[in-house]
Amino acid sequence: MPYNDEDIAQITREAREKKKIANIEKQLSEMDIVQAIKAGEVVIDEEVIGFVPVQFYDGQISFCIPESFKVMEEEVRDVKYPSKHQPDTIYTSIDTTINVTVKILVEQEIPADELKDFTFVMRDTLRKMQPGTELLDVGTKEVNGNEIGFFDFISPALDNKMYNLMSIYRVDERVVVSSVNCLKRDMTFWKPIAYAMMETISIKTKSAEEDAN
Repeated sequence: MPYNDEDIAQITREAREKKKIANIEKQLSEMDIVQAIKAGEVVIDEEVIGFVPVQFYDGQISFCIPESFKVMEEEVRDVKYPSKHQPDTIYTSIDTTINVTVKILVEQEIPADELKDFTFVMRDTLRKMQPGTELLDVGTKEVNGNEIGFFDFISPALDNKMYNLMSIYRVDERVVVSSVNCLKRDMTFWKPIAYAMMETISIKTKSAEEDAN
């Protein structure tokens, strides 16, 4: 079948994009992303992303986020997060396509041994509320001495699909949910970075602070 110039240009673009994605995946697989983030800089495919630790809730929680991210303006968050259950804090990229959120579930308290079950319940509830959601991984892991529940998924959003990583943990028995999300088209880059950001989560409980004093 003969190809015209437009077809050839399209094939060339797709080939370049596949090569770029493969190169990014290779670089990320060979990098200790967690250590790079903690050191303050991730360099991928000649793109440099600076990272800084950010504190939440009077320093009880902290983790690293991209240095260029800013607190989302109220008029933008009302459009992107119209629910009355908006996150307490939202940091966003310049183009608002990549977001980091944190929220304390003020009415939800659970003992430590129920965190895993609670994580799976949250995931199952999401599946029921958003049937079009594609569920990915789920589990728990120890991060800086604290158990963190997590699950990720791809969800529909207006004309796009979004990749989301949710992290669930306890601060003085209260449940905190933080997330990193981006456009599905960008998840090759941001999924491993989101998981690495989760591994920088640090928690200070009031009881620990009282014991230190």
